[in-house]
Amino acid sequence: MQKYDIHVCLVSAQAAPNLLPILDSEFKPKKAIFLVSKAMKQRAEYLAKTFEKLSVRVELKNISDEFNFGLMEDEIFKLVEEYENESIALNVTGGTKLMSIAAENAFSALGKPIFYIDTDSNQILFISKDQEQQWLPNLEMKAKNKIDIYLSAYGSTVLTTQNPLERQKYLAAVETFIRNYDDYTQLIPLLNMHATLSQSNGYKSEYTKGNPKTKRMDELFLGLDYQGLIKYDGRTIDFKNKEIKTFLNGGWLEDYTYFQLKEISNIEDLACGVDVANPKFKLGKNEYSAENKGNKNEFDIIFMAKNKLHIIECKTQLMDKNGGIKADDILYKLETLKDYGGLMTKKCLISYFEVPEQVKNRASFLNIEIIQGKDLQRLKSKIQEWIGKR
Repeated sequence: MQKYDIHVCLVSAQAAPNLLPILDSEFKPKKAIFLVSKAMKQRAEYLAKTFEKLSVRVELKNISDEFNFGLMEDEIFKLVEEYENESIALNVTGGTKLMSIAAENAFSALGKPIFYIDTDSNQILFISKDQEQQWLPNLEMKAKNKIDIYLSAYGSTVLTTQNPLERQKYLAAVETFIRNYDDYTQLIPLLNMHATLSQSNGYKSEYTKGNPKTKRMDELFLGLDYQGLIKYDGRTIDFKNKEIKTFLNGGWLEDYTYFQLKEISNIEDLACGVDVANPKFKLGKNEYSAENKGNKNEFDIIFMAKNKLHIIECKTQLMDKNGGIKADDILYKLETLKDYGGLMTKKCLISYFEVPEQVKNRASFLNIEIIQGKDLQRLKSKIQEWIGKR
């Protein structure tokens, strides 16, 4: 197969097209040369650090004026001439249209190979011929994606992740919330309420009987007591500790989703409860300092599949019929989280309850997938469908 010692990369705001060939051990070069405009210097530095972590040497070449086509073409032509006797190829996927045309002209004139990365088809597409004037064959890309590496190419840093395996033993007690969905839609909001109230009272909440749901809530609490999650004496609900309180206050849906995802074979890397810092976050400073405020986000679940970062937000709260502040906040968070992983990032809201039509319309406009209500009973297949969408 074709393999080249040097890749020339056109740096843009989207790091993935330049990163993915590096993650294919069979196609990975020894060195990369970045063609960098003034506007992309910071992006080039993020990408260079990631390449160097992967043992690929990086050389930065500044483009004097990305809007002066003739000058840019001359500069790239001279660069290629310097490496005329070496194994060098152009990754034409990134950069501006002008930059890619200028680079393609220079490489074509000197008979050097040019390729384009198609992330959807997982192909390295060659748009040049060999010395016998035969078109170079396309290659299947075999990139091995890791969440921390992918995010680092955009300047983001994974700070911490949770270990859901420690809570897997609790799942048997709550899987009935999904399996017998109609029996629990009126009870989950009350469970959330008591878990929230317990936080300021030593993880205990007083249960006042006296409404039509009393018997069913009693049965729910007695069942959770029997399973060992809480202690319940008919009046006081003891959530025992922060971990169980958080789990029963909606955290269970994140864990349930995580273990459904574990069964999907084409997911390459998976994590839940992930704290991610953006490039403005000062790693040496306290995370709650004024400098770091707003520069860190928690991802409920993130995973890599089909060369794309997938972000999932899980919610067990009701959303009001007008979309409400909570609904808007959730959609806004998902929309802004794509900044951590580029334009190809895919976003999904998994909601225990059906969401209002206004929320669905807003989500559709923002290209946010929604999996809701009884669809959770076939959550794995719904996520597989979402992964397959472009």
